[in-house]
Amino acid sequence: MASRRKLKKTMQFIASELITDVFFKTLLSKKDVSEKADILAVDISKMATEFRARADHYDSKNNPKLVKDYYRKVYSDWNAAVEKMIKDIDEL
Repeated sequence: MASRRKLKKTMQFIASELITDVFFKTLLSKKDVSEKADILAVDISKMATEFRARADHYDSKNNPKLVKDYYRKVYSDWNAAVEKMIKDIDEL
């Protein structure tokens, strides 16, 4: 298993890149989408905070199989959430 520290740093980096994309798209947009962009940036921030907390608190640390399954679930949920955010950014 990779370190939790590296996982959390990666999650934070991806979230910051998504927020950067939101504001960059706002700057390039011809129509005013600043309210939608602000809401989306807050949603991305909340998502990142939730997943970093999930990465910290895993159950049954004595059973490696359960830990591995837990982090697989966190990873698949993270990918689904990021895909949803990317789709929302494209709709701006």
